[in-house]
Amino acid sequence: QASPIRSGPYRIPQSLVNAANKELDQMLEMGIVRPSTSPWASPVVIVPKPDGNIRFCVDYRKLNRVTKMDAFPMPRKDQMLEKIAKAKFISTIDLTKGYWQIPLDDQAIPKSAFITPRFKFTVMPFGIKTAPATFQRMMRDKVLQDLESFADAYIDDVKVDTYTTFEEHMLHLREVLERLRKAKLRAKPSTCKIAKAVVDFVGHRVGRDPIKPRDAL
Repeated sequence: QASPIRSGPYRIPQSLVNAANKELDQMLEMGIVRPSTSPWASPVVIVPKPDGNIRFCVDYRKLNRVTKMDAFPMPRKDQMLEKIAKAKFISTIDLTKGYWQIPLDDQAIPKSAFITPRFKFTVMPFGIKTAPATFQRMMRDKVLQDLESFADAYIDDVKVDTYTTFEEHMLHLREVLERLRKAKLRAKPSTCKIAKAVVDFVGHRVGRDPIKPRDAL
């Protein structure tokens, strides 16, 4: 059990302060964060995005140094892509802020605290080193169990691939969507692709054409 780690705040450029406060207000309203009196505190980093919005990040490096590693294996991207490349129909499902759909337990919440001023997460934040393995395990247990022949996920990017008919693909897709519904996991419809021959998945364009890095297109 490590002693609490409290870091001072990083400087936020004045041009990004209003956007950071707006993002924080939205997280408060959604119940993603709440005020904190925790002895733990990690600094916030505000990253501007090309579209003019921001990415609200917390620097959890010091916390990660005293956090036990979760050895749950992540899937190999190359094997996933090779499997998709042979499919006749492919659907991809993008879960909405996937990590935020996983509640933190009472012991973890104080350790997630950040300073700007002082808040803590109620859900799993980005930047915690065990987050990918935690999410991947949840997907296996609640969504992918016994569906491995046609469904897989890399964290919150879900794919369904079928090698036969459109009708069978729809059955496969319906089964995955029903599992997601039962697990109370929400998808972002605007970024989902249904029954395509070629899709973008884990940074690559893949399907009936040769696999290519998306940045090379």
